[in-house]
Amino acid sequence: MNHRVNHYIEITSRIRSGRRFCEFIASGGTVWDQPAGSPWRNVTIEVMERERRNVEELERIRLRLYPDLAAEDVSPPLYNSH
Repeated sequence: MNHRVNHYIEITSRIRSGRRFCEFIASGGTVWDQPAGSPWRNVTIEVMERERRNVEELERIRLRLYPDLAAEDVSPPLYNSH
């Protein structure tokens, strides 16, 4: 594959992964963090918001770089099965 297609696949994979993570959180998943020397704390809301913003930014980047391909993200296969 050429570099352009590889980069499109990389960005699209990151978008899909981020969306799936947000779906996991929305369905009841939780994220916990323990900063050094501190007690555990639930950071689910912060992590979900950060991931949502990352996905939105990646979508903007992909649309700007690949306007001819980004519109097909309704669920296009990333790889040709041939």
